[in-house]
Parts: sequence; structure tokens; C-alpha cells
Amino acid sequence: MMASVLVLSLNPALDLSVGLERLTPGRVNRTRETHLEAAGKGVNVARVLVALGHRVTLSGFLGSDNDGVFRRAFETLGVEDACLRVPGETRTNVKLAEDDGRVTDINGPGVVIDAEAWQRLIGELERRLTASTGRPGRW
Repeated sequence: MMASVLVLSLNPALDLSVGLERLTPGRVNRTRETHLEAAGKGVNVARVLVALGHRVTLSGFLGSDNDGVFRRAFETLGVEDACLRVPGETRTNVKLAEDDGRVTDINGPGVVIDAEAWQRLIGELERRLTASTGRPGRW
């Protein structure tokens, strides 16, 4: 039986993976390949749940300045986008993968969430959960 699942993603990320022969700090390094992907633990959980056949709604926060990669990923995956947009950019994490297997991760800071945005998210989650159970506060 297919379940409807609400996934909460509070600190999603754009993952930029960079393949290169060898990283030489302090020098210009040429990449072999790059790949940009919507990610973060909640997004990855949603991706797996969809692959297992579940209906997924993803909620949380996205920076409004760079949400396009997420919108396209959610559409492609078939995930309902219930994320609240906040001013700024969703964090970007960079993964430098060298041919010898060494990997360097550089993780960016998350978008700043103010009290009003938190209250909007709580209200949205309460609305969705109450609608799904028919009973306020009983999820």
C-alpha cells in the first residue's frame, strides 16, 4: 500500500560535486566534470520514499534566490513542493573528488530563519497534519 508521507527538510542544500585529477591548493585547478543537485537529508529521504512508491510532500525552508534547482528536482521526482521560501540563498556544499579517491567537502552555511518564518512553517505543518488526520493536534 502506498503511503502519503510528509518530509520535513530544515536545512536543504545544493550539492556541487566536482571531479578533478588532483587538487593542488593555491593553484588554478581544472575540473573534469561538475554536477549540481538538490540535496540535504530531507530531500534525500524524499527521493528514496518516491523510489519506493510513496506519495511525498516535502516541507521546510528554501532560499528564494536559488530555489530553481529544487523546483525542477521536485517536479522530476514527483514530490509535492510545500517548502516555504525565505529571503536569501539555500546553502551550497562543494564536494571535490580526486581521481585517487580523496574527497574534500566544503559545506556552506544555512539560510537564516527568523521567528516569523518559523511560525509560518509551524502553521503550515499544523494545517497539513490536521487535514490528513481530521483531528487537530492529534498527529
